Amino acid sequence: MNRSGVVAADGGEAAERSAPESLADLAYRRLEEAIVTLSLRPGAILNEAQMIALVDLGRTPVREALIRLAQQGLVEILPRKGIAITDIDAIDVMAALDAREVLERLIAAEAARRAGPGERIAILSKAKAMRRAAEGGDVNAYMRLDKEFDALIAAAARSPYAVRAAEPLQALLRRAWYFFERQDDLVPAAGHHVALAQVLASGRPEAALEACDALMRHLRAGLLATLGRE
Repeated sequence: MNRSGVVAADGGEAAERSAPESLADLAYRRLEEAIVTLSLRPGAILNEAQMIALVDLGRTPVREALIRLAQQGLVEILPRKGIAITDIDAIDVMAALDAREVLERLIAAEAARRAGPGERIAILSKAKAMRRAAEGGDVNAYMRLDKEFDALIAAAARSPYAVRAAEPLQALLRRAWYFFERQDDLVPAAGHHVALAQVLASGRPEAALEACDALMRHLRAGLLATLGRE
């Protein structure tokens, strides 16, 4: 979950409100998407000029974005050599999932308690859009919506420390999803997201914990099954 979506808590406006995006945030978003979707392959080494050309932004915002990506473990900055896209390690992926499970439970429960009417509507609408993308087999749309879904729940939870800790784990696991070719999981995963959205919309923290646990179990089982075939 990230900081991009904030919805009016009083329910007067169902539309998302977003703070103006800085150039550094834009550079980060474009580079993160390229890394997560494997447009930039694990292990690749690029120079700063290539990164600047990729996002079509200036040197300063790209450097700021790269520092943030390095802090999150998605790139490694190699002095005098370039920027390495980090490899995907199965042990790291499962460790990230362990940590994410704890954080997602906290975030989901807080969102169920604190979301305003407009936020609840937006969360459920986003999950339904995910289901439509899954049924249509549109992988990239589904993954963009998944990120937006996380952002809406993050905004509703009003738990910034948990959200900041969860963000890099979510990116790492989305990248693993692409890497291990989990496209056949779109529809079942979308079903779990809709189930979570429904209990968040109804404001039931305990049910949100159960739905969150079910989603994480599904993700873990799918990754373990994939790793078992490697």
